[in-house]
Amino acid sequence: MDEQTYDIVVIGSGVGGMCAGALLAGEGYRVLVTERLPRIGGRCSTVDYRGYKCTTGVIGPEMGGILQEVFDRVSAAFDVRPAGPPHYLIHGEVFAMPVKGGLHTLLSKASGNREEVKNVMGAFSKALKWKEPSQNISLRDWLLQFTQDDAILGIFQAMVSAATLVNAHEMSARDFFIFLKKMKGVSTFGFCPGGSIALMESLARVIKENQGEIWTRASALHILLEEDTVQGAIVKREEAEIRVRAPVVISNCGPLQTAQLVGRQHLDQGYLTELDKTVRPATVIAIHLAADRPLLKENYLIVTGARRINAIFQPTSVCPDLAPVGRHYLLAGAAPESSLPPLNAKKEIDLCMEDLRDLLPGFDDHAEILLTGTFHGAWPAMHSWPGRDMPVKTPIVNLYHVGDGVKSPGMVAAPAAAETALRVVKDIEEHHLPAR
Repeated sequence: MDEQTYDIVVIGSGVGGMCAGALLAGEGYRVLVTERLPRIGGRCSTVDYRGYKCTTGVIGPEMGGILQEVFDRVSAAFDVRPAGPPHYLIHGEVFAMPVKGGLHTLLSKASGNREEVKNVMGAFSKALKWKEPSQNISLRDWLLQFTQDDAILGIFQAMVSAATLVNAHEMSARDFFIFLKKMKGVSTFGFCPGGSIALMESLARVIKENQGEIWTRASALHILLEEDTVQGAIVKREEAEIRVRAPVVISNCGPLQTAQLVGRQHLDQGYLTELDKTVRPATVIAIHLAADRPLLKENYLIVTGARRINAIFQPTSVCPDLAPVGRHYLLAGAAPESSLPPLNAKKEIDLCMEDLRDLLPGFDDHAEILLTGTFHGAWPAMHSWPGRDMPVKTPIVNLYHVGDGVKSPGMVAAPAAAETALRVVKDIEEHHLPAR
C-alpha cells in the first residue's frame, strides 16, 4: 500500500473543512483535503445543469460575518453580491421588512388581533432583554402561550425554517433567541455570481498556493488509530488505497459518519450515548426552477402560510450568469412536516409543487423544473439541529470535528461551519507545530 505523510488530513471539503484547511495551510501546515465527490464544496458547491449553475445547498452566504472573516484572514476572494432587503409574502401580498420595528410590522400585517400581537411582542422583548425561555420547550409551544393565531404562528414557522433549516416545533425557544442575538437572523446575505462553488475554489487556491493538496474522488475508508490517538487515514483514490499518515485529522463529514470511520468500538460508551441521543440531522427540500422571465419582482421572498415552501430565491436578478442568456434561475426551499425519518419524499415534493403553482403566477406557462432534491439521511441539510450539537473534540486524541454538527449555540449553516474551523484551528495551533 502506498503511503504519504502530511501535517493535517481534512476529510470532507465542505465549508468547515475548506475553512480549516485554508487557515492551517496559511500558517505553514502541510494540509491534505480529501473529498469523495468529483467536486469540492459539499453543500456549498455548484452543479452545472443545462447551463444553469444549480447550488448543492448554500444559496445565500452571509456577508460581513464569520464566514467572510475567514476569507479575509487567508486573503481569499469573497465574491458575493448583496441579495437586498428581505421581503415577506403574507396573505398573498409582499411586504418589505423595515429596518426598525420589523417583527411588529410583520405580525400586524399577518393578524388583525392586536391583543395577541401585543402579547407576543411583550414576550419577545422579555426573552431578548432579560432571559431566554427554557431549552425544554419548542418555539411553537412557547408561542402558543401567547397566541393561537395561525397567521402569527405561520410568520415564525417561515422565519425559523428558512433561516435555521428546522421547523418551529423542532427548535427550542431558547436556541431561537440565542440565534437572534448571535446572528441577527442572518439579515445580510448575497448571491455568488460564479455559483457557491466559487467560494470553495477561492479557499482551494489558498491551500494549493501553500503547498497543500486537495484530492477529489477520494473516499476516506478508515481513520487510523494507535492507543486512542489518531495516526491518519486510509483513503481510496483512483481504485488504489493509500495510507495517509498525519498526527492530526479533521473530519468534516458529520459526527455520525466520523464514528463509523473510527469504528464505534473505539469510542467510549458515554460519547456514543451522547452521540445517539443528541444528533438529529435536519431535512430540507429544494426545488430548482428555470424560467423564461422573472417570476418574482424581488430577489427573494420569505413565504408564510404555504403548505411547505418557506422561501423562494431568484439569484439571477443579481447574478444573471447563473443561467443561460435570457433565462432565469430560481430556487425554492421547503421544510417537510418533520425532520425525523422516514421522509415521504413524493408527498412532500407534491405539496411543494402545489405551493409553487399558487405562489408564482404563470408558473405552468413560464417555468420548468430543473432538479428536485431532498437533503436528509447521510446527506442532510445540517448534520444536527440547532442546540443538538457534539463537541469539536472527539475521544480520540487529535481527531477533531468541524461543520454544522458541532455548532456553537446560536449558529447555523455556513457561518456555523466556519466558526467551528476557527475554534479547531486555534486549538491545533496551540498544541501542534507544523513539520516544516
